[in-house]
Amino acid sequence: MSLLDRGRTEVLIHKVEMVDDGYGDKRPSAAGTVRVMAWVMPVGDAAGWRAPVGAQVGWSPPIRKKVVFPAGTLIDKWSAVEFADQAEGDPGVCWTVVDPPRPHLGASDRMRFVTVVVEGGGQSGGGSP
Repeated sequence: MSLLDRGRTEVLIHKVEMVDDGYGDKRPSAAGTVRVMAWVMPVGDAAGWRAPVGAQVGWSPPIRKKVVFPAGTLIDKWSAVEFADQAEGDPGVCWTVVDPPRPHLGASDRMRFVTVVVEGGGQSGGGSP
């Protein structure tokens, strides 16, 4: 068993499935919830040395976090995740997946995991999807 399989944060993954939208195309629709233990880490600005673009014109920049799931966790780019933000002391808050899930295939089964970058944290009037 890997350390990555024993995350400290309980995360609810609100799964989606693509359904017919009635106009000949597909749209995402709720497909249930899965509870997983994961690691949650803060993510800084991509450049690291400069202020985020929104901050330059007076907007507050979005909060981003990286979530590390055990290998085999099924999540996609349309999913929403919900977890309590221990740093802020918030109860369960919805976050939006903004980076497609990345499976990391380590040298052994113990080194495999899946990461996603989420954004939000309730600052956009969040709630359950």
